[in-house]
Amino acid sequence: MALSQGDLLRSQKKLDERGKQNLERARQKAEKERLVAERAAARQAAREEEARQKRLAQLAAEEEERRQHAEEVEANLGVFFRAELVAVPAPESIAADKGIKRAADKILLPPSAGASLMSQDAYKNGPMFFQLTNAAGNRTHAGLLEFSAAEGFVALPRKVICSLWGPDATEEHCVGRLRVAYRRLPKGERAVFQPRSASFQQEVGEDIRGVLEGALLQHSCLTRGDWLAVPHGGQRYDLRICDLHPEAAVSVIDTDLEAEINPSIETEERIREEYEAATRRAAEAALAAAAAVAEAEAEAAAQEEERLRREALRRAKEAALPAEPSPGAAEPCAACLFRFPDGSRHSRRFPLDSPLQLLFDFVDSKGASGMLPGRYSLVTQYPRRVFLPSLAEAGAEAAAAERQLTLHSAGLTGPREVLFLEQQHQLQQQPGIGDAAGGGS
Repeated sequence: MALSQGDLLRSQKKLDERGKQNLERARQKAEKERLVAERAAARQAAREEEARQKRLAQLAAEEEERRQHAEEVEANLGVFFRAELVAVPAPESIAADKGIKRAADKILLPPSAGASLMSQDAYKNGPMFFQLTNAAGNRTHAGLLEFSAAEGFVALPRKVICSLWGPDATEEHCVGRLRVAYRRLPKGERAVFQPRSASFQQEVGEDIRGVLEGALLQHSCLTRGDWLAVPHGGQRYDLRICDLHPEAAVSVIDTDLEAEINPSIETEERIREEYEAATRRAAEAALAAAAAVAEAEAEAAAQEEERLRREALRRAKEAALPAEPSPGAAEPCAACLFRFPDGSRHSRRFPLDSPLQLLFDFVDSKGASGMLPGRYSLVTQYPRRVFLPSLAEAGAEAAAAERQLTLHSAGLTGPREVLFLEQQHQLQQQPGIGDAAGGGS
């Protein structure tokens, strides 16, 4: 059967599409293989870089170790000894039985340590001292009692235990491994001590020098930060070693040590508490003073605001006043003299048909000696008559009646009327406008 032109075109189109799909799959596969290869190369480069960094760190550590070794050998005049040993308490009877002095801070090392040190002629450097460091990083120094500890162990006296684990430490705290290193120490020149309790100076008194010298005779070396146990009168006093010269660890054998006693830790804590309390009181006082200043400023601002409001009211009243009649005016007038509580006087002519409230407006325009509108009354002396201002809170009928009250109807028709200002609270028992209009009190 012969194929038509259309069938050939469709077949060709399918072949082209299948070819494109194959090409796309091949491209995606190649891209995936490229990405996998790049990731593998990156991982390999990272491993190589990590290995290189480890080698560099190891080389640096080895170089640092060589440098420290050289420094230690030089500082120790050719002697080098380091070991990691298990700490155990030392029996106190060993030094006592042998009559050894300065045994309070001397340790026992194993025979292998003695062999290593003797082979380096360490004894030629004088008394042997060792730096001890526990797992917490606490560090102290100690002298040597003898090489009789079990192999792998170091035996510590109570003073060394307290220096490594705290002044209240017991034999139970003496656990774990210690780094022990030989150290040649300079002779001490000056030491600064600080009692733990304030009772040390109080109980020892003037004999501090003798008591301290007796305690130091039981030790061979001192380390900055250590605790020194000082016995006296059946009590034990702990003194912290605050400072040493010429270095942070010194020998106290055959040396004239200058000692200084600082105020006790207990006293410093009390002084610090008193200072903190005084600081709190000062801060509270400062806050109270700031609050008082803020309150005074707020009050002053309120007063200034009130003054400006009153001044604005006074000016408004002054601007609203009608013109004063001239002395030769034809309309009947009353001359009124107002005596203010502050001693000032003000006078003005008013037409007799003027509302009584106009007198109050005039007084308000002059400041009314600081009294607010509506808070004072006008009073004549002989006969006594009391005139009240119009009240905004009064009822409509009462307010209308007050507005209709004129100088003539109020009886202020004399050629010269003298009126006084009185505050409202002074007039609670006085007759009102109706009584005033009647002409007397």
